[in-house]
Amino acid sequence: MIEWLNRFMQSLKSPGLGIAWALSIFFAFPVILVAIIGEGITSKIIIFIGVEVILIFGAELCFSIGYRFYRGMAYSPFPKIPFKDIHIEPHPYISFICKRNFRTEKSRPANYPLHKGKYFFGQYTTNNINFLNGPKGNRNVEIPKPAGLYRINCIGASTTGNYIKLNGKSFSYPMELEGILKSSIATPFEVNNCGQGGYNSADIMVRFALQVIDTKPDIVVIYHAHNDIHAYLTSDFKPDYSHARRNLGENYWKFAFAAKIPFIPIRFVNFLVNQWLPGDFRNSLINQVTKGVFSPDLDPSLGLQTYRRNLQHIIDLCSCNQIKVVLSTYCHYLHDAIKDEPLHQLYGQIIKKENEIVRTLAIKNNLRLVDNALLVPGDDRYFVDSIHFTPEGMRLLAGNIAEEIQKIL
Repeated sequence: MIEWLNRFMQSLKSPGLGIAWALSIFFAFPVILVAIIGEGITSKIIIFIGVEVILIFGAELCFSIGYRFYRGMAYSPFPKIPFKDIHIEPHPYISFICKRNFRTEKSRPANYPLHKGKYFFGQYTTNNINFLNGPKGNRNVEIPKPAGLYRINCIGASTTGNYIKLNGKSFSYPMELEGILKSSIATPFEVNNCGQGGYNSADIMVRFALQVIDTKPDIVVIYHAHNDIHAYLTSDFKPDYSHARRNLGENYWKFAFAAKIPFIPIRFVNFLVNQWLPGDFRNSLINQVTKGVFSPDLDPSLGLQTYRRNLQHIIDLCSCNQIKVVLSTYCHYLHDAIKDEPLHQLYGQIIKKENEIVRTLAIKNNLRLVDNALLVPGDDRYFVDSIHFTPEGMRLLAGNIAEEIQKIL
């Protein structure tokens, strides 16, 4: 049953197959039925409308039940976002970037598989260097750095950049880290969130070299893995990731087009439209910058070498600019809903190899290492899915990192 649902859901991602399904069920079938049993124009119109109503209600019911069974949660329709309000834009040298000093999407319930209904995604405003930083997101990073200020920058992808809200309060691991360090640092200091959801190590490396390094941090904390794996397992591997990644500019028009389609409050219609056109950045962005043929059977070795190279380049840049580096291994939690799924198990195995690379780089470069993969227990208390943290998990992660930073100060 699950395998059949997987294949059916995958078929719906293709506009051609999806439209074929829709035309067959909602047009061809009613027309054939009317032609068989209808007598006269009025009778045929009444039958056609009646069949359409039954099909729509039936499809809505089947979709709601099937989606809950397949995903383990009810489907929440994605609201339409006017194109002018989209806070992500293309960048010439990396796949995408947040717009500067720009408001993000409106607050809404977080759709993580664990702790359903407990957490929210908040609405924030980006800062002067295009990141979300501080409680409202808009805390600027002053350039040039003020004299006497000790600056710590956290770089990574969504596990660094992620914000969630609980009881109206916003949480991120860099904010937790700053709060913990306040009790031990006498000089003026700040911890900045320089993480961007969806980035791989190549994106992080380029963004660091072109922008983050200009903020003159005293310490850089690197917490990153997982997001490169899709590139490792995409055919025709290239070490610049051009085989698996495209610039958002190639598909940015799709967001403009999708924004013009009226919102239809029918769940299965909303689902289909969002399968074919990007209507929600949190759920659609990565699909629009990803290309190539993914295969879990491919050997990730070349990809892992590239991951090592990219992290080493960041370390080398830091070394040349007298920036201290703190490395952390990456946490991956196979919770009950996914622990038996082969793809999640494969990702877990590759993340273990990425963590070994991080440990090796720490030894090679004589860097501080926080082995969070061993220090953070695999427990629902700390995770909202396989990699993202609850506030308690962010606090634990930050506390472990703070211990190493305190040894540097």
